[in-house]
Amino acid sequence: MRIYLDTNVFACLFDDRSHPTVEIEAQAALILFTLIESKKLTCLSSDILKLEIEHCSLTKRIRLQSLICLCSQHVSENESIKFLAEEIYEKCGVAPRDALHIASACVGKSDFFVTCDYEISKKAKKIEKVLKDKGYNTHIRSILDFMKEVEE
Repeated sequence: MRIYLDTNVFACLFDDRSHPTVEIEAQAALILFTLIESKKLTCLSSDILKLEIEHCSLTKRIRLQSLICLCSQHVSENESIKFLAEEIYEKCGVAPRDALHIASACVGKSDFFVTCDYEISKKAKKIEKVLKDKGYNTHIRSILDFMKEVEE
């Protein structure tokens, strides 16, 4: 199974875990990274993912880059990604960078786009409809919903 993890999934491991939801998401991310490391899941990276990591503080950036190394495939930005991202942005009201992440996942033929972003999760059905209309079959899931599917 091919997955694309939003930047916030990588970063949640280093967030303040005093809130129960953040702690649960971080534990789920640890399980995901274990599955990726054991090659039970294939994880994609992208140019937008690397760009967002470059904007983090030095300490966080070093930690995140060590996790990015687990990604076995990279999706380079191209015209298809830009065009699809623009459509996602316009039709779904998703922030431009988030739209680039989702488009990268689709062009990279990811089965799932996994996120901790509640705004994206709330718009998942609308986003998936736009993707399906464009011929993509990438599913949008919150990290917790994705983990439920993996367990089944």
